[in-house]
Amino acid sequence: MREAGYEVVGTSTDGEGADLACDLRRPESVDRVVGETRPGAILLSAGMASISDSWVDPDEVFRVNTGGPFNVLESVRRRSPGTHLLIASSAGVYGPPESGESMPFTEDSPVRPVSPYAASKAATEVLCRQFAAQEGIAISVCRIFNQVGPGQNAAQAPAEFSREIARAERRGERTLRLSVGNPAVERDFTDVRDTARAFAGMIAARATGTFNICSGTGTSLARIVKALAANSPLEVEMFTDPDRSRRADILSVYGSNSRLREAIGWQPEVPLERSLADLLEDWRTRD
Repeated sequence: MREAGYEVVGTSTDGEGADLACDLRRPESVDRVVGETRPGAILLSAGMASISDSWVDPDEVFRVNTGGPFNVLESVRRRSPGTHLLIASSAGVYGPPESGESMPFTEDSPVRPVSPYAASKAATEVLCRQFAAQEGIAISVCRIFNQVGPGQNAAQAPAEFSREIARAERRGERTLRLSVGNPAVERDFTDVRDTARAFAGMIAARATGTFNICSGTGTSLARIVKALAANSPLEVEMFTDPDRSRRADILSVYGSNSRLREAIGWQPEVPLERSLADLLEDWRTRD
């Protein structure tokens, strides 16, 4: 965002690694930060992102992922009504495609969340529609599909694969067997830098409404592994682990980015192979 010319003020719950402390669960904390900064735009991407954790503590995921945005919406309404609010939602709100349902998912596709995490995002989208309609707040709901690129944590498959390859290289191994749930599964991957450009473009155009942020194509896990292996001296072999298959019957899920292209002229620019090469190089500098 700074590269796009914006002055950025970052926050974290306790202020560590950021400019200001802001606990989304505490209205007074949110109100203080909004009142102090009076931002032209807010990108709200904080929250609980783990689907598995959302099943363990669904109450907390709603407190953070829905209650937190509510506190931000209320504070913007009171303290800075001209602020443009970008809410990071998730393609998970669509749920799995039903039998016979064709891809891609569009913003008009049915919303059918099947986890507490996805339900918390869907509930937040309802709040956004309410505040936009009744309070006139400028809101962009960003339904983000799978992300890839440097800085990604190992909770996502490409980053997990990159971590394992980097660790095997450091151990001096010559071969690596990677456990993959179903190599044929296809998901929609967008480089994190392209996503950042989408955010900057929406702010510049003050584009409001609901937008998919996605590449518009499905990429298999097998292709992900092959591309990573091409950037390593290791001989990488995939093997199928049924215990890691969560929804192996849902082979292909991807979205349409046509609404975002029409609104701000955005399109993905970073090739997947570069995203994966940069991700692997990033993991070589970590643990």
